[in-house]
Amino acid sequence: MRFHRAFGVFAVLVWPAAPLLAADLLEIFRLSAAHDPKLQAAMYQYEAAKESVPQAKASLFPDLSFNYEYLETNQDIKSSDNTVFGSGSTNFPTSTYGLVLSQPIFRFGDWQNLKQAHARVAQAVAELTGERQEHMLRVSQLYLGVLAAQDDLEFARAEKTAVEQQLQLAERRRQSGLATRTDEYDARARFALISSNEIDAQNRLADAQQALLETTGELIVNLKPLDGNIELRMPEPANIEQWVEQSLLQNHALESRRQAVLVSKKEIDRQKSDRYPTLDLVGRLDNRDTSGSLFGGGSEVETADIALQFNLPLFKGGRTNSRVRQARFENLRAMQELKLEQLQVTRESRGAYLGVISGVSRVSALEESVTAQQSALDAKRRGYQSGINTALHVLDAERDLYLTKRDYAQARYDYLLSMLRLKSAAGVLQESDLESINNMLTNSRQE
Repeated sequence: MRFHRAFGVFAVLVWPAAPLLAADLLEIFRLSAAHDPKLQAAMYQYEAAKESVPQAKASLFPDLSFNYEYLETNQDIKSSDNTVFGSGSTNFPTSTYGLVLSQPIFRFGDWQNLKQAHARVAQAVAELTGERQEHMLRVSQLYLGVLAAQDDLEFARAEKTAVEQQLQLAERRRQSGLATRTDEYDARARFALISSNEIDAQNRLADAQQALLETTGELIVNLKPLDGNIELRMPEPANIEQWVEQSLLQNHALESRRQAVLVSKKEIDRQKSDRYPTLDLVGRLDNRDTSGSLFGGGSEVETADIALQFNLPLFKGGRTNSRVRQARFENLRAMQELKLEQLQVTRESRGAYLGVISGVSRVSALEESVTAQQSALDAKRRGYQSGINTALHVLDAERDLYLTKRDYAQARYDYLLSMLRLKSAAGVLQESDLESINNMLTNSRQE
């Protein structure tokens, strides 16, 4: 009984959680949205950036403080020429409390700080929106990456089965005297090679599933594959320059860089404000209660003050000039990063557009190539039966067929990812685009 109980505890601790058996793209995306560390970090960064606005506003509002002090005084008068003073020792307490109200009237730096805070929030909004689109693209890429790895493994196993059948046929034909030992050796060598390829495909699939686990928090062992026939669409509008222009206007990473330039400009103004005067309205209310004094009697004094405090900085050892120069260099750096981002967005937009265009042609061409390769394999198999072709010819035809099938499957994934990348670069990628891909999925893999 104890053994069974201990084994049960061990199984709970060691045995992995039951994996999610099947899921489509939308299910994976929604699961990832709640677990993806990169997306969660971007959301927290946005929430943190929002707090800069109330912090900046706080410096423009009144500042009210309360202070209290209790003082115990001990005096020992040794000698005095003043007849008013007594002699000997005395001690007495003093308590002081008060309110101080300070209202900034003119602080140029605080206003620049507020404008800078708004720019930081706008930058955080752009970064979060961009990260959400990047998350959709990343999940789609991981999902299709698993499908591609599953295809590779299935094609490797199918080729292995075909090569094994060819090996058995070569053995029978050699034993019957219809083929040479060379045919058998060729088949054995190809079978060993494809067996190694199968192991590599298994490892790639495990790695792709692990990458998907990092964003979902669950192990996905089976995904709904693409249907045998998917709709191939050209970009709308079918004009590469319009897509580039839209990307330069709406790309969220680019907008984040623009806001970073604005933040750096406001930092220059904020640092310059250390040269400007400040004006504050300050009111004080104090109460001082002393139970004794040098004169022998106590007192309670209440004081109310109101003042205008004007401060004009004259010299700070060159610190202000140095900080202004530093802020200007930071602004120049931000402008160069903006320029670099514009070039990258332009390249990404063009590349994604051309990827969609070439993807449509490539998928169609490879689909025809699969049919042609299958016909060529069938012909070489018949030729081998009749003695026209060798086993190596058949093995090469089988290899070419499955390579073409892999290329065809990968071309379909590349086409879909290029379409998503194009919309992401233009800043218009939405969940509905994932729904469109989800509608292309089927419940079973195509033969």
